Amino acid sequence: MKIDVNTLNSWDKSYSWHPFTQMQEYLDHKPLHITHGKGCWLYDTEGKRYLDGNASNWTNVHGHSDPELNEALIQQLGSLQQSSYKDLSHPAASQLCHELISIAPEGLNRCFFTDNGASSVEAALKISFQYWQLTGNPQKKLIIGMEGGYHGDTFGAMSAGNSLSFHQRFSEWFLPAHHFMAPQHDDKSKSLCDLDRLLKTYGDQTAILFLEPSVQGPRGIHLQPQGFLQAVAERCKAYNVHLALDEIFVGLGRLGHMLVSTAEGVTPDFLCLSKTLTGGYLPLATTLTTQKIYDAFLGNFNEGKTFLHGHTFAANPLAAAVSIKNIEKLKQRIADGTLQSTCHYFGKSVEFYFGKHPFVKSIRQRGLACAIELYPGSTSTLQNFKSNERIAHHFSLYLRNKEILLRGVGNTLSIVPPLCISDQEIDFLCKQTAAAILEYMHELVISRPAIPVSIAV
Repeated sequence: MKIDVNTLNSWDKSYSWHPFTQMQEYLDHKPLHITHGKGCWLYDTEGKRYLDGNASNWTNVHGHSDPELNEALIQQLGSLQQSSYKDLSHPAASQLCHELISIAPEGLNRCFFTDNGASSVEAALKISFQYWQLTGNPQKKLIIGMEGGYHGDTFGAMSAGNSLSFHQRFSEWFLPAHHFMAPQHDDKSKSLCDLDRLLKTYGDQTAILFLEPSVQGPRGIHLQPQGFLQAVAERCKAYNVHLALDEIFVGLGRLGHMLVSTAEGVTPDFLCLSKTLTGGYLPLATTLTTQKIYDAFLGNFNEGKTFLHGHTFAANPLAAAVSIKNIEKLKQRIADGTLQSTCHYFGKSVEFYFGKHPFVKSIRQRGLACAIELYPGSTSTLQNFKSNERIAHHFSLYLRNKEILLRGVGNTLSIVPPLCISDQEIDFLCKQTAAAILEYMHELVISRPAIPVSIAV
């Protein structure tokens, strides 16, 4: 039964509560209902198209309604839709474990499934804490994270992170944690010195260190210099602290290779994956760990070693089946050079369209991830927009009229397209966005400079 859009709008405004959304603002606008997708494009109830420049919250890999992923899902649907993973297994989960271990750094050979990124982080935290208890180190209770880190919105994940704008109001309930300075541009020395200070002071009490390697995505595509990950890994090993790499954003192709950890030759104690794991089809996450950690949990049930933690839809057969096909296709895209070529073209296009843009202050780009910092321009009396004016957010709403969906936070506009995006679509995305920035800022800053920005928006 087809429901008319006015009814949908009424139901949405009457009953929904959207994530990361100020609903008072949301209710002031007409809802945008996405009805279907094809490739890199999404379509609304009126048939209007939008380039999915946010990869549907950074999940989409091979495009919407990919025929091969669809077929993998349909085949699994015909045999098994859901089965508990407690004391049971199924073929899709076993095959997915094999696929994941085949792409993981050498030494990671156990997969613990959950259903979202934050839950994969929580699993790593709890496994680490229990491991230290089981091996005679109950004093190891602290977490170390990096400034600006974001690992999810559950309490353990918030504790490991340092996203004050998102999580500060909950900080009095956080687990004990310390955070070291993030590297600045190509300088990693101050960051590592700060980490050394924490490890020297708290190393014997620290259970685990969490890091988003290479790029901090949720912070606004903040890049780490070459060699930083290896340096952090060496310090964790020296102080007997578990290293957990959160590759939920960067993993599975986003930066042009399968995994950052594999590409840089680092084997962490834990590796968290989600988002692109199913190609954007279904919720699934995994926490990979080592045989050494796994073995510490083996024993008679009465010994109290069992990891008593789990999720109802862990290793869901449908999600597992589509993940297998997703990884298979991604391996091919990397092997034949397609993904690297796309990343290269994206980087050139970003530089061409935004490198000398009068209203772009700076660009941060690596692989298929880019952040553009908006500002009023060199001729304006304003040096910067205030973060609470949320210029990038308001501009992202404006962009919808230009057939593009992006997300903006503060002054930062993030461009994170599906991995399958074509060169022509990259040109469309960058050209349209660059022109729209010029148009939007001309109206906002140049034509009405006397009007406060917050009012103008």
